[in-house]
Order: sequence, then C-alpha cells, then structure tokens
Amino acid sequence: MSRNNLQLYIHLVFVTNYRDYLITDRFEKQLHQFLWNKPLELELTPLMINGMQDHIHLLLKITSTITIASVVKNLKAPSSRFLNELTQSDFFEWSRGYGAFTVSKKDVSFIAEYIRNQKTHHDKGTVNPELEN
Repeated sequence: MSRNNLQLYIHLVFVTNYRDYLITDRFEKQLHQFLWNKPLELELTPLMINGMQDHIHLLLKITSTITIASVVKNLKAPSSRFLNELTQSDFFEWSRGYGAFTVSKKDVSFIAEYIRNQKTHHDKGTVNPELEN
C-alpha cells in the first residue's frame, strides 16, 4: 500500500464543572459553532456536536498525528475561554475529566444520530449509559 488509509473516529463527552446547567439556550449555538470550527483548525473533521445544559458530545474524525489528550486540551480550554469572553464573566468551566470512546466506521452514523437526538434521549429517558460520561 503506497498511502495511508485511516478511519479514526472518536466520540468525546465533556461535562460542566459540578454538572451545573451552564450551557443555556442563549449560548448553546455559539458554543457548538466554536466547537465545530476548532477541530478544523487542528486538521480534524467534526461530524456531529450536540448536548444538554450540563454536557456536550462531539463526534470527530481524527488523524494519527494527534493524541486524544491533545484534542481534548485544544477543545476544552479554548471553548471555556470563548464562553467566558462571550458572556463577559468567569462562570463557565468544564470539569477536569472527559469521556473518549473509539467508534468504528460502521457505527459512525449510529453515534452521530445518538448525538443529534440528545435532547430527545434525555427527555424520554432513552439515554445510553455507555455513550454518556
């Protein structure tokens, strides 16, 4: 094989500090847009982003040259600063931990759909504990 063929997908989950309801309707779209654009700067491919008031899910296609820890560091800290600048406060903070799940190519559409329907899953009690943090 003369070239690399990589299909590397990760599902990330970040929760707010103390699981406080900090991702309000007022800022949710801006946060999602920021977290869509930031991976592009890192030469990653965002596939789906959604969440609830106390957590967010991201599905990304990643490269072999970046670690998951680096991806998380380059998403959590800048997004926290972004929201604090947007709101002109220091109220927003992610918790220290995160969830990171590998996703096979055949499951990408399933995970993307799960993330897309976060609010429905939480409203109806159909949350998959294995896909949450």
